[in-house]
Amino acid sequence: MTSVRASMAVACAVACAVATTAAADVTVFLRGEAQPVVAASAFGDAHGLEVRTGAGANEQRSVLPWDFVRDVEGATGTAGLGEYLAVGEDLWRARIRIERGDFALAKPLLAKHWARFRGSDGPTAALVAEALLRCALADGDVRAATDPWLACLRHRGAGQESRFPTLAAVIDAESGLLPELSPFMPASRRADVIAACEAAAVPSGAGAGAGTGTSASEAAQVAALLVRIAKGTSGVGGAAAGTADAAAAGAGDAKRQSPALRALTLVDGIASAADARVLDKAIAAFDRAYAEPPSHLAAWRLAAIGACRARLARATAGDARTMAMTRAALELLAVP
Repeated sequence: MTSVRASMAVACAVACAVATTAAADVTVFLRGEAQPVVAASAFGDAHGLEVRTGAGANEQRSVLPWDFVRDVEGATGTAGLGEYLAVGEDLWRARIRIERGDFALAKPLLAKHWARFRGSDGPTAALVAEALLRCALADGDVRAATDPWLACLRHRGAGQESRFPTLAAVIDAESGLLPELSPFMPASRRADVIAACEAAAVPSGAGAGAGTGTSASEAAQVAALLVRIAKGTSGVGGAAAGTADAAAAGAGDAKRQSPALRALTLVDGIASAADARVLDKAIAAFDRAYAEPPSHLAAWRLAAIGACRARLARATAGDARTMAMTRAALELLAVP
């Protein structure tokens, strides 16, 4: 219950920020012990319930995610308000179940609303994406985790923070990757992950993000890079659509890229190296960016080196080919 109370504390803070002595045209009742929000007006959509207080220069706006909203009194002009409240109750139940580790009970509540929020922005959609991601990882299903993970990257880029601040993070902050996403997997699972990336909902009109977040464009590039690397097409026939600019930018724009795009661009730079000299430069660029990479990212580095050396070795003739293939195998065997 501690984590539930911590989440509701966010709602209390929002309520304190927007509650005023203005005319009580709309009253929003929040879940838990949070005080109701008294607003001059309110309007709801897939993002959440936007409440407004004051007027002119004193106007304040806040968006309450639907899982925080228990009921609304007053006219909001929101079509389907009752449906949104029902959805909010499902998501509230799913959230508290995940907070106490009941992933199996939370998953059905989330799955039935994924189609509605899959391509949406805002705190409600961010909750659904992260909650489904946590359910998929709890099941050990990397394929099912791929789409909500890419959605989470997009939400983080739009400034949405984790809706589960008291739980351990599931996305590595340094690389933006899922530690469970291995560079090696059976062919059937690899095909599933490729299909999930290709089908991922990355709407072009989503928030652009700032800082170290991931914009919609960058989320699309992350998905394309994963497909390119997973298919083993790095260095074969040129860059995949949408990744050429990111790959060319490389180290120059690394600080401006999101963590996931930066990591995968550097990995792809290693895997796609045209010769040994370029490979050494790509490895050096990676090592400058990550002096002490987390274990899962170190595994991607070694796998990319081994894959590149094996590709280059196949184009080598005579005894040098055997030596080159042996070196590539040793790189791959070093992957933890």
